[in-house]
Amino acid sequence: MRVSKEWLNDFIEIKTDINELSEKITRGGIEVDDIIDYTADIKKLVVGYVEEVSQHPNADKLNICRVNTGEEVKQIVCGAENVRADTYVIVCQVGGRLPGGIKIKKAKLRGEVSEGMICSLDEIGIPGEYVPKEYQDGIFIFQDEQEAGADALPAVYLDDQVMEFDLTPNRKDALSMIGAAYETKALFGGAVKRPDVGFVEVDDPVDVTVVNADSEAVPYYSLRVVKDVKIGPAPTWMQIRLIKAGIRPINNVVDISNYVLLEYGQPLHMFDYDQIGSSEIVTRFAEEGEKMTTLDDKERSLKSSDVVITNGKEPIALAGVMGGDFSEVTDETKNVVIESAAFNPVSIRKTSGRLNLRSEASSRFEKGVSHEFVLPALERAAYLLEKYAGGKVSSGYNADGELDTSGSVIKTSRDFINNRLGMTLETAEIEETLSKLGLETTVNEDELEINIPSRRDDLQIAEDITEEVARIYGYDALPTSLPRFENITPGKLTDEQSKLRIIRHQLEALGLSQSINYALTSKEKAAQFTDRTEGLKLLMPMSEDRAVLRNSLIPHLVDNVVYNNSRQQKDVQLFEVGRIFISKGQDTQPDEVEKLGGIITGQMNRTDWLGSHVPADFYAAKGILDSVFEKLGILDNINYIPVEGYPEMHPGRTAEIALGESRVGFVGELHPKYEKDHDLNQTVVFEVNLDELLDVKLGSIEYEVLPKYPSISRDIALVAGRDVPVSTLVDIIEGAAKKYLVDVYVFDVYDGEHIEDDKKSVAIRLTYLNKEETLTDEAVEDIHQPVLEALKVEGFVLRG
Repeated sequence: MRVSKEWLNDFIEIKTDINELSEKITRGGIEVDDIIDYTADIKKLVVGYVEEVSQHPNADKLNICRVNTGEEVKQIVCGAENVRADTYVIVCQVGGRLPGGIKIKKAKLRGEVSEGMICSLDEIGIPGEYVPKEYQDGIFIFQDEQEAGADALPAVYLDDQVMEFDLTPNRKDALSMIGAAYETKALFGGAVKRPDVGFVEVDDPVDVTVVNADSEAVPYYSLRVVKDVKIGPAPTWMQIRLIKAGIRPINNVVDISNYVLLEYGQPLHMFDYDQIGSSEIVTRFAEEGEKMTTLDDKERSLKSSDVVITNGKEPIALAGVMGGDFSEVTDETKNVVIESAAFNPVSIRKTSGRLNLRSEASSRFEKGVSHEFVLPALERAAYLLEKYAGGKVSSGYNADGELDTSGSVIKTSRDFINNRLGMTLETAEIEETLSKLGLETTVNEDELEINIPSRRDDLQIAEDITEEVARIYGYDALPTSLPRFENITPGKLTDEQSKLRIIRHQLEALGLSQSINYALTSKEKAAQFTDRTEGLKLLMPMSEDRAVLRNSLIPHLVDNVVYNNSRQQKDVQLFEVGRIFISKGQDTQPDEVEKLGGIITGQMNRTDWLGSHVPADFYAAKGILDSVFEKLGILDNINYIPVEGYPEMHPGRTAEIALGESRVGFVGELHPKYEKDHDLNQTVVFEVNLDELLDVKLGSIEYEVLPKYPSISRDIALVAGRDVPVSTLVDIIEGAAKKYLVDVYVFDVYDGEHIEDDKKSVAIRLTYLNKEETLTDEAVEDIHQPVLEALKVEGFVLRG
């Protein structure tokens, strides 16, 4: 929304400069994105009176003009086709300056002296797309008599600065000059003046009736009839104000509808009375597939959600978006029907979006117009047509529907507002602040009852009133203080947030990068890496690849690796923290489970100069998970159990992860066939239920004094069956050792030559330590022998 200071001054007296005005409006919550200063870079611009025009003797397309600039008559050479005698024009004198760094000097053009320049609108800073048609190929000519030599900028209403508001969607009230005036009143005080509407009705009743066939489509529709209008240019002041607002003038009738739209924020539509084809206006939802041709000469196929204005038989306008081709105002129009209505905002938004027809009118109807200004805008348009188009206003107006201008009521209190702002405002101060906004307030001790006009229907709850008080009182005036509530919770990370941060930091420290994927996947991928065969389907999916909520994080992580591998990135380590969705039926809310997923392929920790690396195998992934579990303090409760239940996983290199008695995830290598299908090398993945991990409370940290005495270690090698978990051996050892055993470390597993095919050799180091005194070999033998005996009893053979 572009707001001209000169135009705004018609609504409210402004005694401050544009910089202070825009600064305070910005601080009040409406950002002034830009200021267009039409006085910048212009010097020595005056009104000139063209006394005489003659043909240039040496150029067919140039004229020699004698121009009175107040103090003297000067000769100026001009090439504009529309230059003529007895007219008032804009002249930039010698020594003057125009936008774009143009300096005017005394010059000779084809042998004739030229002492200045007669200017067009675009030469004084008006963008070409906004210049009226009659001035596009020539100079600007004043419509009325002017004073020769007077400053030209005020004469052409360009002694002005224009603020460009960058509005948030809720501030539709500021999409009008009167809305900008109320905002200015709130910040600077003063009184808002309404535009004149004092027209005289003729003794000719309105003979066009209105029927709203569907009140949902059109809550309210009103019209007036103005006859005997004379189509022509709008007055200069109106044209320039429209130009400054970013609208190109067309003719007086069309310009008046646009002008009133900018004044009140209420879009109007002008119909050619004689082309409607009926004495009845019927509003309704369109029929599915119904056709109409709009003003841009395009035939539109309508949907049942579109709202149309009809003559009782066929559409004559697409409500709130664009008029029909045969009912538009033309140079031959004599009689006009003015429409002012309130349409269904959702329907207008859908229609304008579907047809890509966004306009000043539709942008306002989409947000819902203020019922307060529907009829005043209708009256204002009739007044302007009478005054500037010579029209005769028929008596009365016709309407159908209900126009609710009662507004609403919000109740709050002084304490409610002060507690949220951290202030000690008195009730009278709050009431005064709200009155600046034009909000009437009823006070009962410290309780406030605020009447909200329809133009501010963005105010709906007590918190909105608190925000209004804050922004008008001044955000910079708010003290720095804590909220005044009985129980104040200091800001800190929750236990879950802290643990998630620990997990992310640990995985990143180990070289993994975080990946973020869509929660939507395909039906096929939703059944992978899980025992659930189906996921929750979307009713209206974007595509088959995004049709189902995911059951696992792994399929998309595989996609990430495939994407990187196809771009020559062979060493990839990724993790993702995200939710999977467990369907409980298509019409039932799914359970959401937070998961940690990971994938590793290629080489980890590769150092080319040493030729070393860590391969992406089961043990690499297990080590990564163990480091995370250790950081969370739950490693002692974690067990890995071999499993073969996942068809996408290698049957001999996959394990489920158990936290106590609960299965919380799995880790393992991808099945060779699955790897081949996805053009992957050896790849390992893991997925863990974070909800269960994060529920485990971290215990307190116990510190021990570093031992002063040396430890003693003993290495043993055991022959065990291939299918015997190493953890079984560790459990036997820890159960047999009476005391002093502080560590059991498996440092080698061997199968091959000299070992039976169904056996394996496990080398284990046992570390003993007495924290009170030095251990002797004899003491270690006394506690080590029972361990060896226990292993033999269980059938394990000690290797020499």
